[in-house]
Amino acid sequence: MGGVSTDLMTKENEEEMKTPSRNIAKMRFVVFVIATLTAFTNQASADTLDSVSHIHHVKVVENKVLVLTHEGLFDLVGKNNMKLVGNDKIDLMGFTTLSKALFASGHPAQGSKMPNPIGLVKSIDGGLSWKAISLVGKVDFHFLEGAGSDLYGADSQSEKLMYSADSGKTWKYLGPNTFTDIAVSPEMPAMAIAIKNSELLLTKNAFKSTTKIKNSLKITQIEWRKSGLYALSGSSLYKSTNSGKTWIKQSAFKGTPGILSASDQLMLVTVGSDIYTSTNSGKNFKKVAQSGL
Repeated sequence: MGGVSTDLMTKENEEEMKTPSRNIAKMRFVVFVIATLTAFTNQASADTLDSVSHIHHVKVVENKVLVLTHEGLFDLVGKNNMKLVGNDKIDLMGFTTLSKALFASGHPAQGSKMPNPIGLVKSIDGGLSWKAISLVGKVDFHFLEGAGSDLYGADSQSEKLMYSADSGKTWKYLGPNTFTDIAVSPEMPAMAIAIKNSELLLTKNAFKSTTKIKNSLKITQIEWRKSGLYALSGSSLYKSTNSGKTWIKQSAFKGTPGILSASDQLMLVTVGSDIYTSTNSGKNFKKVAQSGL
């Protein structure tokens, strides 16, 4: 099991990042969406969207829609039907993928002997089983993003942003988190684009330095796939094929979108308590789940 790297940021970078730590709450960018999604909420058995006690996030993995809940990881198999993945009912908070492997953080299930928090765990069988990788009992990532072997996580306890270049084995502190979302390059190590105050910042060295990307959109969510960058702004989804310099509108929604999640096979957008998916890079969407069913 790896530990936190002692190779922390330089004093110069540390001074630059000593802004008020107001943004771990920001990094939980899904909270306002989840508050709506958890209109689905009660204490019944967790096999429908409206029967779990709390939904933390909705994520796309390959061609599946996975629902992260207080009662574990679920596969959305119908408009209001879910199937529990595996037997470990981990309270999943942060969640991302590197290739076909799943990475998550959060808290153990009630009655579990796992440490709390669970640190970073990994699954190579689609969530059926999990193995501890690092930071066990130390870190509770409420936000995880990754690609290649790069991982970025925001720890809810320290309110700091952390970076791993080796698939989560070792970590570096990058300072207080000031970003609301991060899109990690699927092709270039240490390259990512972050959202700060609705503006885009490009890094090519894991946020040792950043360059502002000029554009007129007020972006709230961003995803980076091999086919391009995808972002939510206002009530629309946009695509960029030149690292965010210019954007083309892909789709418009009736209402303000909240969550954006994408794989190379599937894209997901939530609007209020409704979940939409697209199989053609966001050109067309269909509603796959909604509250009240």
